[in-house]
Amino acid sequence: MSKFLNKTTAIYAAPILVALIGLALADNVKLGLVNEWTSLLLLMILAMAWNLVAGFGGQFSLGHSIFVGVGGYATAVILTYFELPLLLVIVMASLISAAIGVMLAFPLLRLRGPYLSIGSLGMALAATGFMLNFDFTKASQSYPLPSNALVDLAELFKITVVIAAISLIVIVVLVRSPLGLRLVALRDDENGAASLGVYRLRTLVPVWALSGLLTGVMGSLTAMQNGNLTPVSAFNLQYVLDAAVICVIGGLGTLSGPLLGAILVFYLRQYSADFADWSILIEALVVILVVRFFPGGIVGLASRATTSLRIRFGKPPASLTTEAVKTIRKKQKI
Repeated sequence: MSKFLNKTTAIYAAPILVALIGLALADNVKLGLVNEWTSLLLLMILAMAWNLVAGFGGQFSLGHSIFVGVGGYATAVILTYFELPLLLVIVMASLISAAIGVMLAFPLLRLRGPYLSIGSLGMALAATGFMLNFDFTKASQSYPLPSNALVDLAELFKITVVIAAISLIVIVVLVRSPLGLRLVALRDDENGAASLGVYRLRTLVPVWALSGLLTGVMGSLTAMQNGNLTPVSAFNLQYVLDAAVICVIGGLGTLSGPLLGAILVFYLRQYSADFADWSILIEALVVILVVRFFPGGIVGLASRATTSLRIRFGKPPASLTTEAVKTIRKKQKI
């Protein structure tokens, strides 16, 4: 019992500790580095939100760019026409994105597998087309956010690091709750879960709402970081592709996978940018290698390595059967 409590305490304490360290460093490092860290944290929030639906829920959505765009434009509109505290604006924008998430969930969740993916992709493309033809967004022209309502990079980083920590804690709580157990049950065996009284819509709609809310927060913060919006940039499909790549590399359906994947992808892009046209190829090769040789991502690889070491030193995990331990030991001897 004490080990469980210690592990649980560490899970909740880790993001809080990182957030406190980030707040302490924000005013003491170069603004360029602060901006980089902000971009990294935004990638983490995006990946965590998408992983909630695709990783834990098994619903491979390609429409999360809608939530990014809605969060960004909602922030721009509210800041333009109302004089409200910035945190309240972020909350309002994220709630609008959550409402859009609920609206999209009802028609999309009647689809399954590749049909859901194609359906969500169609909605994302339709949203982009609508915004391009909407007079308010000025077609492809830039929509600037009011400069007097924006904050400096250090302040934006502080807001982002706190929101990222809160997002992680909320997701941990949800995954470990009865709703999270029902969510994973639906992913693993929908028919079996349904026979036990787990209803698809009742379980997935709240999860889509939370995923839309977190993605909307990311869109709101991204708009404030950039200072302007265009429909193409705000509703860019690259957001959902980034989330998918990050989660696959880090570990789909895990808590730490989106965080580790975001760090790897972000700095891989930073360092491979010097190779110009080769940077996309380098990232593609990494994804192919991970999918082929480490389908569980970084988290899966670390878990296998840890289990192998524990068996080698005579302390196998209690969850492994005796036969499984014998099989692994034979492979180690080979």
